[in-house]
Amino acid sequence: MLSVSMVVLTALQVSHITSSYKKSAEIIERAINEAINQTIITLQKQEVAIFVYDKFKAQNNATKNGLPQTKPTVNSTMTSYFDEENIPNNTVNFSDKHSYSIKDEDVDAVEAYYLGQLSDPSSHFNKLAIQLEAEFTSRQIPIEKRFDAETIERVMRRTLTSFGIDMDFEFAIVNDENMEIKIASKNFDISRLDLCYKYNMTPGNVTENPNMFLVDFPEKKSAIFASIYSQVLLSLLVSILFIVTFGIAIFSILRQKKLDTVKTDFVNNMTHEFKTPIATIKLAATAIKSPQASKETISGMAEVILQETSRMTQHVEQVLQIATLDRNGLKLNLTDEDANAFVRDVASNMELQVTQKGGHLTVDTCDGEVHIQMDSVLMTTVVMNLLDNAIKYSKDAPEIHVTTYTKGDRFFFAVKDNGIGMSKDAQAKVFDRFYRASTGNTHNVKGFGLGLNYAKEIVLAHHGIITVNSTVGKGSTFTVSLPLTLKDINYE
Repeated sequence: MLSVSMVVLTALQVSHITSSYKKSAEIIERAINEAINQTIITLQKQEVAIFVYDKFKAQNNATKNGLPQTKPTVNSTMTSYFDEENIPNNTVNFSDKHSYSIKDEDVDAVEAYYLGQLSDPSSHFNKLAIQLEAEFTSRQIPIEKRFDAETIERVMRRTLTSFGIDMDFEFAIVNDENMEIKIASKNFDISRLDLCYKYNMTPGNVTENPNMFLVDFPEKKSAIFASIYSQVLLSLLVSILFIVTFGIAIFSILRQKKLDTVKTDFVNNMTHEFKTPIATIKLAATAIKSPQASKETISGMAEVILQETSRMTQHVEQVLQIATLDRNGLKLNLTDEDANAFVRDVASNMELQVTQKGGHLTVDTCDGEVHIQMDSVLMTTVVMNLLDNAIKYSKDAPEIHVTTYTKGDRFFFAVKDNGIGMSKDAQAKVFDRFYRASTGNTHNVKGFGLGLNYAKEIVLAHHGIITVNSTVGKGSTFTVSLPLTLKDINYE
């Protein structure tokens, strides 16, 4: 169910982001088209405004100089005002690069005049613009003499800003027939022609190949994405939060399932481990109560009862040790010990069990005395657990070899056996609590899976390391490394 929910949520997030991207792209596309249209209109009308402004200014100057002033009117004979002899020398000269010239201090006045004409519904400004365009066309004035790149860029940028678009752009005015570039921005790339917006600069001209206004936005996709960045970020955060929550939930479920399995195995093992000695004790008690029981029988049964109760006590102690470890941690009672002698003494206590199974236990220690600080009681548990596992997991007669050596500032002891060995997966889990290596369906190996886990905790408390190297069918080697000098140890 969680998997389905995650897939559905992811699909919804992707759909939402895609839809937002498309809507944002449509809005930006519409704004760009409107801005380009407005730019062309603005350029044409601004050209008229500059021409008329210069005309009026020249006439005003003429009046100041005592010359008669004529006021231009918009009519069918408007072309008479465009005769070169009627145009003041300081404004328009069709042989120049541009169709007009204007001083920097007049820019504001021209724009004010232009805006005033646009806002006046009774103005004949639009008619004047059409007639002026017709005049330029009839005179075949090249468009590069009417406009310049700086003016186009300024108008275009201002128009884009008014539409809420802040993107870098490149532009060019080209001949639509041979793609000859007439005016272009500094970094315009003709190879990106297919990506450009194309607009006719002279839509009323149907007799000649019109001049095309090309505008390229190299960073348009980035701008579209930036416009939905917050939505994408929010969607990603929601998705990440859901995935993390989903992962935690899955991890918790798997962990709980593993704990349930471990608990079930532990209860089953504990039941079996206690059931066998209890049954044995019951049989021994029944034999003792029998009237026909001899002294030898009673003595033998009492020994059986003693052994089985001792075995049960060991199991209980093992469980209590783990419980104490979880509750209080390990408290070390450190003493200075000869590590070689210590290993030999513990191994000798286990030798009888090896001999009873027809096996051999050999101990090979390094030369001299190696003194280290350790909790001898807890470390005895470590050595005995390793030797006990070597005995339990041997196929037939156990062959166990214990070695000690020093390397650098550490003391090592290793327990090698000829047992059933372990797989790589089992080696990774062998020190986990309650883990027991599989021996098939038979319950011929006793224990709760606590021994090696407890041994590892003791070794770690001594700032040591315990490792295993094993091959299936050939046996295992457990190696413990302890520092020769202990520092910052938690002890009483």
